[in-house]
Amino acid sequence: MTGALNRYRNMDRDWEDLAGFNGAPIKQPSLFIGGSLDASTTWMADAIDAYPAALPGLVSSHLLDGCGHWIQQERPDEVNQLLTDWLTALPAVGPSGRRVR
Repeated sequence: MTGALNRYRNMDRDWEDLAGFNGAPIKQPSLFIGGSLDASTTWMADAIDAYPAALPGLVSSHLLDGCGHWIQQERPDEVNQLLTDWLTALPAVGPSGRRVR
């Protein structure tokens, strides 16, 4: 449990390190997958509602019915399918940073 708890112990440092990016949108292609029974989808509902502004690169968003916080363990096949479909749809980028087909 030490590693997992250290993640939470480090939260203040995250706020300090990322202060310069406060309010900056994340423009990279992104995907959201959450569980309808996950408490964070309710207590962070305002953040999820702000996704269009905060995540202009959001390609798709999925809330899995009857699923809790550990979506990858509760619904591995569905999560893997959503991830692979999303990754497959992303444009390919070569070593030069240019899109390739």
